[in-house]
Amino acid sequence: MRSLPLSDPGTPDVSSPTRFLLRTAAQQWRPMVAGSAIGTVWLLSQAVLPAAIGRAVDAGPDEPDGQGDAAALTRWSLLVLALAVVTAWAAIARHRFGVTNWLTACFRTLQQVGRHTARAGTAVTAKLPQGEVLASIASDGPRLADAFDVTQRAVASVAAVVVVAVLVLRTSVPIGLVILVGVPAVMALLLLVLRPLQERQRLHRKLSGELTSIGTDTVRGLRILRGIGGEEVFLDRYRAKSQQVRAAGVRVATWESALEALQILVPGLLVASLVWAGARATARGDVTAGELVALYGYAAFLTSPLRMLVEAADKYVRALVAARRLITLLEVPASVVDRPGTAATSPGGTLTDPESGVTAAAGRLTAVVCDPPEDAAVLARRLARFDDDTRATFGGVPLRDLPVAEVRARVLLAEDDAQLFSGTIREQVDPERVHDDAEVLAALEVADARDVLDLVDGGLAGTVTERGRSLSGGQRQRLALARVLARDPEALVLVEPTSAVDAHTEARIAGRLRRARAGRTTVVATASPLVLPEVDDVCWVRDGRVVATGRHADLLATDPGYRVFVTRDAAAPAPDTVPAPRTPDRTVKEHP
Repeated sequence: MRSLPLSDPGTPDVSSPTRFLLRTAAQQWRPMVAGSAIGTVWLLSQAVLPAAIGRAVDAGPDEPDGQGDAAALTRWSLLVLALAVVTAWAAIARHRFGVTNWLTACFRTLQQVGRHTARAGTAVTAKLPQGEVLASIASDGPRLADAFDVTQRAVASVAAVVVVAVLVLRTSVPIGLVILVGVPAVMALLLLVLRPLQERQRLHRKLSGELTSIGTDTVRGLRILRGIGGEEVFLDRYRAKSQQVRAAGVRVATWESALEALQILVPGLLVASLVWAGARATARGDVTAGELVALYGYAAFLTSPLRMLVEAADKYVRALVAARRLITLLEVPASVVDRPGTAATSPGGTLTDPESGVTAAAGRLTAVVCDPPEDAAVLARRLARFDDDTRATFGGVPLRDLPVAEVRARVLLAEDDAQLFSGTIREQVDPERVHDDAEVLAALEVADARDVLDLVDGGLAGTVTERGRSLSGGQRQRLALARVLARDPEALVLVEPTSAVDAHTEARIAGRLRRARAGRTTVVATASPLVLPEVDDVCWVRDGRVVATGRHADLLATDPGYRVFVTRDAAAPAPDTVPAPRTPDRTVKEHP
């Protein structure tokens, strides 16, 4: 089995669902061909088994004289045994290739979705609800992969039906015609059920994605909902949508149960027709007893490939529905892409945002205080080029003129909603496994997160649950901050990195952050009165434009608006004494 995840999942073809499936099949054609070949051996060994048994019956003693061809009986019996052995071996190998093809297709699709989502960034959630993205990852990938598991059985089933038809035609042309006409008729009848089933599956899939979105939004805003007493409103909304999903699921199940019933009934009628025709032919003396046994065996065997063909058709329909949803996600254009001819590089240092007037000097710790506060996140995304319309520069070079990979490697944005995943504490801080224990512990120390080690058994090897649910909000935030600090980027942009911690912890982090980032460009979007005294420069931004810059103490003394915003006290007096600035040439500057 090939190593998973794949080192290169390849590029999907998103021009149509069918092309998407064909492209995926072409990317793993070797195991697909091998699986189909072994699956064909598996079914053909069963298809010819009735013929061997029939010949053995005819070679055995007959009723009048009790004599038979013992040598022929032995040969045919040994052939039956050999076919049974081949069937058993091929069944094992076919299943292994089936699992390989399923896993490879599923992981390939999920990796393609993951890489595209990482490249597209917020463009995905701006166009599609989060629940739709989660539903695509959770259900569409596995459903699409089902088509690659069933393909080898479908190919084998077609080959088996053809071989059986040829064998029956050699025994009896009229009975062979029953198969040649009956099998397509059975398939046509069953496929008629698949079209309305496909429509109901598509509706059910759409409603499930909407329900997931409602659930995700509700959970994320649960604290706010409780604060305003809105739980019942959203509960009623979720209940109503879940009933729509349930009703759609019942409709899907109704058609699926009808399909399952027809898979038994219709092939069963075909088998009964073959047995009836064979019995009449034997009574007329047109076929021998052994040939009658063979005909019955063919009839019984045909139910298996027919069911597989219908199963294949059903899974292809599901795969097309899944592929259509995946294409919707994969077609979302990336919000940030390399411009044609991009080859520039930056000497680094100063980060500047001309749109707001914010300048973060090289090697200094700069705080950005925004009124309104939500402007801070927008500004931070411009400084890290998460908005391709940004005019921000890095070392005097426009960020949008730099390769995206270079910007991501040198300028790191850490927003206030960083996520944790299940794994060890070491993996949370150092997911790329490039730091030793001392460096990981140092990052935890700066983020004041060493106490997290005491909460789990095993120290750095201790396990953190999915999304860090076993930790408090402040612990999760500090662990995420340690992960950022361990990367030690050339330029770091932090958005409210201490919003979920207590005052004492916040003060310790502020002092340690200043020392840890000495000599590197760092921007902190915050209005915390415990963090601001520790920074070198403060940019006071109102309504998207810088109105003043300087040291925190100087701004408190000279700018009433800044003082009120930071202290949250309209009656707060200016400080009687102003500490001397760390660099005498940097004073408060008023901006128009």
